[in-house]
Amino acid sequence: MEPLNIGRRREVCWDEALIDSAEGVQVRMHRPEFRNVAFVADAPWEGDVSGYFTFMPDDGRLRMYYRGSRITLDADGVREHPHTTVFCYGESDDGGRTFRRVNVNKHAFWGTKDNNIILNNIRDNMSFFKDTNPDCPADELYKGLAEEGETLAYYKSADGVNFERVRTLVDDGAYDSLNVAMWDSVRKKYFLFYRGIHGGGSNNGKWTHTEDHAMHTTIIRDIRVRTSEDFVTWDEPRMLEYDPEREDLELYTNQIQPYYRAKHMYIGFPMRYTDRYMDSKNFYHLPDREHREMLIRNWGRSGTAMTDGIIMTSRDGYHFRRTEEAFFTPGPERGTNWYYGDGSLCYGMFETPSDIPGAPNEISIYLPADYRVNPVKILRYAVRLDGFFSWRADYPGGKVTTKPFVFEGDAMHVNFATSCAGYVQIRMLDEDGCAIEGYDSGRMFGDSVSRPVDFDAPVSALSGKTVRMEITMKDADLYSFVFRPDYLAANS
Repeated sequence: MEPLNIGRRREVCWDEALIDSAEGVQVRMHRPEFRNVAFVADAPWEGDVSGYFTFMPDDGRLRMYYRGSRITLDADGVREHPHTTVFCYGESDDGGRTFRRVNVNKHAFWGTKDNNIILNNIRDNMSFFKDTNPDCPADELYKGLAEEGETLAYYKSADGVNFERVRTLVDDGAYDSLNVAMWDSVRKKYFLFYRGIHGGGSNNGKWTHTEDHAMHTTIIRDIRVRTSEDFVTWDEPRMLEYDPEREDLELYTNQIQPYYRAKHMYIGFPMRYTDRYMDSKNFYHLPDREHREMLIRNWGRSGTAMTDGIIMTSRDGYHFRRTEEAFFTPGPERGTNWYYGDGSLCYGMFETPSDIPGAPNEISIYLPADYRVNPVKILRYAVRLDGFFSWRADYPGGKVTTKPFVFEGDAMHVNFATSCAGYVQIRMLDEDGCAIEGYDSGRMFGDSVSRPVDFDAPVSALSGKTVRMEITMKDADLYSFVFRPDYLAANS
């Protein structure tokens, strides 16, 4: 077996890729915890269908982009848009806990430019990212992708606020969703993840005029990927593949992004779309009955479809390990949820100080609430660093043996958590699986995002050699591990 070269990179325990054998240990998903309301889209140019929020960390500045839009219903349930769709800009002053509008004085709304509108000519959706390609021209440092009917347009900006259209980027998808791109610093190319469709009368990934947005069709919304070295010429599109093979679900968005603490990993948060029209007895009991019935009468799937969020990870951007269980459900019925639009996680994440004094930083992710009912609220949720998944052993205990790998460094740190009765014990093995003398950590207990692993022999003596790890666990989670020079590992 060819050893994996992990070098100094952090390995997150989100999949089975590093596992050679396991008994009593499984990959377990961890759901986030609610923290606070981070933003309310209640300005006159915003409202109940504000959406497609993008959160962008940018050298200490925390940026927010989003669609401002609202729908009003008259007495007959006819939908009216009281103003054109706009795209807006905001920032955080408190490390990502809350966000505020930033007045940019660009576009007049109701006779004044006193607003945060940066674009007023986008039909439905637009995503934003900062280009980290070292060869990126200064005037294209910030990029936006906007749906224009059957094409996806590219916008550029030097400052992240003033955007101008450059050209059509690609034209092979069904772009009425959030389509995202980024520079992959590991693979040295751009990745573009976008919506396609298949099944029914679909036309090579694009909507047809007869089935566009039709109710209860055989069309399936899917996710596709293309790559480019220059953001101009793109390779042929590929549909994402899932291992193990999964049910052919409708995935409305993709929200795929490199994980900032382990940049060789991708993580995505698709919104799963399920039309429950066959289970109509439930609609009588769900929240906001009158409004829901009006939606069903007038727009069908806008009242009968339900959405939630799932989670998936990848080591190459093409093959994904996808959960079937929800990462976000609509949650307890509270009067404004269990609607089409729930579970549509915002794009991007921030590392945010914990609200608990002395506790380590956590990852903030953001979720819209009250979509289609009230002005959209953005709820902040928190996840432990690297804590979307773990290798988990319950109280009876278990053991993992890794595949052979090669690392660089003179220190090992782990992100782990145990109960007071539990432990994680790490033994270093040679390539053939024999224990190496001096490399038994003993039974570690506690809860730390960066605990040094204390061996009797120096870690540096194994650097560059092919080794395995035997990890014995009891009532414990292992989230990640890293080998690095000691001064780096202790501060990562």
